Amino acid sequence: MQCRSVAIPVIACAMLAGVAPLSTPAVAAPLADRPIVIAHRGASNYLPEHTMEAYRLAVQMRADFIEPDLFLTADGVLVARHDRSLNATTNVQQVAASDPDLFAKGTQVAGTRQYYIDTLTYADIQKLSAVSRGGAAYSNPATSPYYDGTESFAVPTFNDVLDYVYDLYTSSGRIVGVYPEVKTISGAATYNLAIADAMLTALADPKYGGFFDGRFNNVFLQSFDQSIVQHLSANSDLPVVYLTTCPSTAAAATAIAQYADGIGISTGQATQACIDRAHAAGLLVHAYTVSLANPALHDTLYARGLDGIFTNTPDLGVASRDALYPVPEPASLALLGLGVMGLLAARRSLC
Repeated sequence: MQCRSVAIPVIACAMLAGVAPLSTPAVAAPLADRPIVIAHRGASNYLPEHTMEAYRLAVQMRADFIEPDLFLTADGVLVARHDRSLNATTNVQQVAASDPDLFAKGTQVAGTRQYYIDTLTYADIQKLSAVSRGGAAYSNPATSPYYDGTESFAVPTFNDVLDYVYDLYTSSGRIVGVYPEVKTISGAATYNLAIADAMLTALADPKYGGFFDGRFNNVFLQSFDQSIVQHLSANSDLPVVYLTTCPSTAAAATAIAQYADGIGISTGQATQACIDRAHAAGLLVHAYTVSLANPALHDTLYARGLDGIFTNTPDLGVASRDALYPVPEPASLALLGLGVMGLLAARRSLC
């Protein structure tokens, strides 16, 4: 395969612009000298996951990236949901009880009628309101200061997410990254590839003027499916992250680096040895997921030299990251520019 390039975030690379390096108490150094905060499904510990409100709150909390999980509806619209079934994160069962057409599209599974995204049209999904799945890691209107349970939250499309991020850039100059995941259905290879291709097509839409083409280091692509990761790698120059278990040997890490720019691993897998092994192969390491159920993990994991953390509480993730990796002084930051980005991109190539 051709060499793949991973540009290091400019904010972190002061030395290349003649600026003193950042002083941090981290035990180990990430590949990307200032690691990123990834809002997992948005600020999902505070608002229902994968809603525009949760994404906007994450941006207000200064997350670097927002993460939409993607499925295709029956009529080919990319929507942001984590589960193939809409039961846990929307009011679909309630709506279907009085909507015969929607009810007929459900599938009876072990005593429960499931409503799958790939069997519904986007018009069907527009009838629904997103809700929280609950639990310590996700929002609860009884305890969240951000909503009380009376609000209605739409299920967004991927284009809604891209439009929001692009409009934020054009109106304010602020760059917030997107980190979409290709969700997959077991045994449905054609459908899974269709999600990947639709995602790439959306990112390349001319209306965004190349904003998502990689020049701003504001896109990561991801999947748990190795064949999808390889497909994305072969058909895009954007960095691709393989969601997997920690490679157990140096050879295994090197093999992954042939088709991926990084790995996404669970927090339980993110040991120092794992991170060091992946870094030695040139792989970025991002870990999932930290939430109000385990907030102290932000500090623990960033101190191990992770390159990024998926967090349901972006405010806590930003606070932890900034404590270990302070933002450069404005005068120093002013010396860093797009010219450095090209130098950094050339500095780290994965083949």
